[in-house]
Amino acid sequence: MKSPFCRVALVTLALAGGSAIAELPSLGERPWMGYFLGTKTRDFSFGLTSQGAGVIIPMGKGDKEVAMKLRVPVTVLIEEVLPDGRTIVKKILPETLESNDPATAKPSKTRIRGKVTGGASFEVFFEVERGTIAIGGRLLEPGTLTKNPLRFGVRATFPESYPSTMKPTKEAAKALAKKLDGDRYGVLWTDGKRAKFNGADKIEADPKRGNAPGIARLEVEVAAYQGKAFEFTASAQSNITLSTRLAQPLGKGLMVNWYPDPAADPEARARLKFTVK
Repeated sequence: MKSPFCRVALVTLALAGGSAIAELPSLGERPWMGYFLGTKTRDFSFGLTSQGAGVIIPMGKGDKEVAMKLRVPVTVLIEEVLPDGRTIVKKILPETLESNDPATAKPSKTRIRGKVTGGASFEVFFEVERGTIAIGGRLLEPGTLTKNPLRFGVRATFPESYPSTMKPTKEAAKALAKKLDGDRYGVLWTDGKRAKFNGADKIEADPKRGNAPGIARLEVEVAAYQGKAFEFTASAQSNITLSTRLAQPLGKGLMVNWYPDPAADPEARARLKFTVK
């Protein structure tokens, strides 16, 4: 069986935003050739390449990847927040990435540091325990980026659940609508209330319903992933928000955004935890 990790050309994260060679070391043996970190359970794999490209790979029947086009990139964000509330993701320079920890296929706790354009520096933490990945981090110095606030975050991006290059027939459109209606996105808000969405819902059309007052836990069950369920949890002093491009239905692609509260958590203990079951 050919390992999915033989395909090192992963979707590049913000961490890999350039062509320069990263400073992170890499493993030299399959299935982790070219990776700085790698871990695998029965239900999914998570890898981070030496250039900072990371991805969740759900595993399906026969220990095979569900589908390469359904991989879920996990992006480390450094954002500049403009006065009108819009944000600009700053380009992370891969050549500045460094770690005192070795490349490993048995990760437990790892810290990586780097810089973005403008000189702002950051650190990010990866922790792996019993099939759960935890990511946290913080900004260290703003560099020359002092005009507007900066914030650290993490984003997991679900691709379109049922992509098609063909113009759908009425029958195909009806079948797709049934699939989307059957998919489930369960939300636990930080105030303890719950909500459920399906793949046809458009959360951006009602941002208060979708994101206020912040999400503590998200569960994603999409039929395309062969029965696998994704679980995302925001620890104390952090929260999750959901967003889509152009106010599209969730099934057309979903961004799971996590932000810690540095004022309440100056030691950067907050974590985004995720797993696949």
